[in-house]
Amino acid sequence: MDSTICLTGGAVFDGEHLLERGSVLFSEEGILEVVEGDRVPRGTVTLDAGGRLIMPGLVDLHSDALEQSIEMRPGVYFDFEFALRNLDCRIASCGITTYCHALSFADNELGLRSPGEVERIIRMVKAFDRSSGAMARHLVHARYEIGAEEGLKVLTGLLDEGLIDMVSVMDHTPGQGQFTTLGAFVDYYAGTCGDAYEEIVGMAHRKVTCQEAGWKALSSLSSRVSAEGLPFLSHDDDTPEKIGLVKVLGAGASEFPLSIDAAERAVEEGLKVFMGAPNLVRGRSSGGHLKAAETVSRGICDGLLSDYYPECMLQAPFTAMESLNTLPEYALSLVTSGPGRFIRPGLGTLTPGEVADLLVVDHTEPWARIVQSWVGGRMVHYAAPGIKGGEGVPDCVTETVEGGGPRHERHHPAA
Repeated sequence: MDSTICLTGGAVFDGEHLLERGSVLFSEEGILEVVEGDRVPRGTVTLDAGGRLIMPGLVDLHSDALEQSIEMRPGVYFDFEFALRNLDCRIASCGITTYCHALSFADNELGLRSPGEVERIIRMVKAFDRSSGAMARHLVHARYEIGAEEGLKVLTGLLDEGLIDMVSVMDHTPGQGQFTTLGAFVDYYAGTCGDAYEEIVGMAHRKVTCQEAGWKALSSLSSRVSAEGLPFLSHDDDTPEKIGLVKVLGAGASEFPLSIDAAERAVEEGLKVFMGAPNLVRGRSSGGHLKAAETVSRGICDGLLSDYYPECMLQAPFTAMESLNTLPEYALSLVTSGPGRFIRPGLGTLTPGEVADLLVVDHTEPWARIVQSWVGGRMVHYAAPGIKGGEGVPDCVTETVEGGGPRHERHHPAA
């Protein structure tokens, strides 16, 4: 039987409510109890949070960071497993405990987005997630590009094997969505991939040619996703009409909507709205589209996703509190229970019986940082607090042992 741990001595956010002072009891079997105040039950291993915030682990529904970790520069590739293991360490230090790798099926548009390469990456991710070496929980978010015929075949096969955890649909055809002009399309891909102008223009023409057929073929994929009970999202929605279309297809969320009209229509249609955490931290979209702050201020944002910068997930709620006067409970839910419940009820909370994924966060400095990350009741990251000029003391663990006589306590550093 694994030990019961009591994490105490700080404010506690349980995914819905914020306690000014509380304790969380948990073990490798899951969350046991959240109690108000500093009550420490006997027979527990007690960790003092030192006045820091105790909260659920972060849930990230969309991150491109693995693609970036493999191909750090255009055409410069690193070993896939090397990149994944290093990224796993990185996200543990960011406080992300459930991490969805957004991997694209786009018929050889980009090196890593070809069907063969993405299948190889997905099999590696799923094998790594099952291994004892993974620190975070790794899920697969399959991004289907409209018109990718070969990609659709590979994606369907992976669905048959149960290797996909969620699906989104995206349409990067120039003339709409993210790329309103051919010039915007060419500039983006030239900067991202370093491809020649002629190759990019050829890719754009192929997209235009197969766009209509691609949307028609999407109905079979959406039906399959629905039958499997998997989360289904739409990507970069630019108009209310686009929201209406994906709603009919069964989408449950709009991620990174490009206009406030699209975001508001999504809410009206009962879709969740997910925005980029980097967008909120920077105060603007990298593509000049809808600001995440506008959706958060209006209360229509259901979650923030790391997109391309995992470290922004932790900072985003504190930016919202400081810059937008967002209520702490709402701000913190945007990176925990908000995206978590889109995967399943309870994820991203400290509800008794839920997995013991939780954090200790120091947000006293301008930039928040993770002091402890726990996944499944196991500590996967610990950052010792700095001590300057004798100020402060190291964090300490108190193990309370019950016996026939007086209670005894053993103290040791929380490493």
